[in-house]
Amino acid sequence: MDIVCLDLEGVLVPEIWIAFAEATGIPELKRTTRDEPDYDKLMKY
Repeated sequence: MDIVCLDLEGVLVPEIWIAFAEATGIPELKRTTRDEPDYDKLMKY
C-alpha cells in the first residue's frame, strides 16, 4: 500500500487565511510564515 500526504493549504488550494481575513475584515490575518518566518513573532503580530 502506498500513501501520499500533502499540505493542502497553499499547495492545492489557496491560503484559507487570506479569504478568512477578507471575510472578517481583519487584515492582520493575511500575514503568514511566508511574510514572517519567525513563528513566535508572527503569533505576536
